[in-house]
Amino acid sequence: MGNVTLAVMKKEITRIFNDRKLLFAAVILPGILIFAVMQLTGMMTQMIGGIDDDHIYEIHAVNMPASIRAMLSADELQLNIIPATLADAPRIRQDIADQNTDLLLIFPPDFDEIVATFDPATAAVPAPNIEIWGNSVRNESAEARHIVQTMINAYHHSLTHRFSINLPTAEVPDGNFDLATAGDIMALLLGVMLPMMFILFIFTGSQALVPESVAGEKERGTLGTLLVTTASRKQMALGKVLGLLFFSLLSALGSFVGLMFSMDGMMPDTGDLLDNTGFMDIFSAMDIALIFLIAVSLSFFFVALLAVMSTYSKTVKEANAVTTPLTMVIMLGAMGGGLISSNSIAFALIPIFNSSINLTAIINAELNTLHVMITIGLNFVLAIVLTGVVAAMFSSEKIVFD
Repeated sequence: MGNVTLAVMKKEITRIFNDRKLLFAAVILPGILIFAVMQLTGMMTQMIGGIDDDHIYEIHAVNMPASIRAMLSADELQLNIIPATLADAPRIRQDIADQNTDLLLIFPPDFDEIVATFDPATAAVPAPNIEIWGNSVRNESAEARHIVQTMINAYHHSLTHRFSINLPTAEVPDGNFDLATAGDIMALLLGVMLPMMFILFIFTGSQALVPESVAGEKERGTLGTLLVTTASRKQMALGKVLGLLFFSLLSALGSFVGLMFSMDGMMPDTGDLLDNTGFMDIFSAMDIALIFLIAVSLSFFFVALLAVMSTYSKTVKEANAVTTPLTMVIMLGAMGGGLISSNSIAFALIPIFNSSINLTAIINAELNTLHVMITIGLNFVLAIVLTGVVAAMFSSEKIVFD
């Protein structure tokens, strides 16, 4: 590394260190934001999906027959059956709409007698109908509806069935045979959100630094003054990129730390796999090292890419305008890893997307080390190529002085 490269690199580092607002926006703020957003997301997830374990569901029942009442009175179902009349139904429906109670069941009078004598082959009237009124917006109401419908379906099958599917058993009294835990669901959510946010915050950290450094100096005329010296323009370009990379790495480190501290806030209090665990409990040392290497390679790639666009621009305003569409591309690529599941090595060759899909794989404990290493290597290769492009642009009088 030449003296010119070191001098330019030192100049960039000094300039950014002296600009406290830029330093805060580019280095410190991304980590704070990713921590705040993930904490808020965790809180909202728990608020939206959480039901107290000791919640007793209020089930208002009109004309409930003894056969159904006996089924729904099992203690483990936690259902409080409240007798009601048809005259009470409008008031109860309004309470359900207002999310003040859980469920309303309306049975035809003499339900058991009608069912016992009903023959669908000869009946001149429809089969007796049970109305189940609930509110899917209220979690307790939706869960109560699921429990009651499962039990009533079991009763229906017992009357007419040739075979049954997933009926309640002593081992599974609520009829829920889905083996996905809350931890699994949270891991799925994290696999979509974390890669996207992590990549975006690394990009925005670089985006806050680069336009002012390159396009800003072009706009003020200081870049042209620097380039008229006898110093190597390639070394100048390398010094600028490396100086910016230093702070981009600090920004990535801030995002990484914010990610680590945010994990506890994302975990639901469920007693499942991810309950009361943190970053170090979920990821191995290898996982953490690979996540950090992906962040470093992405930082280098983003700095070099933005440096090319910034060098081409005449002003900071133009540079920011040019990078706006790029932000959308970065966002789409960052989202892709959580939405597409594939082990194809071809995905490791698509910039941005490869980092996202590998971060998702690490989070979901589906790590493919070869794919991760290809991704990291490709990011570094692209960054080196783009740095060469910046050096070539610095050598163009038309680009630098236009």
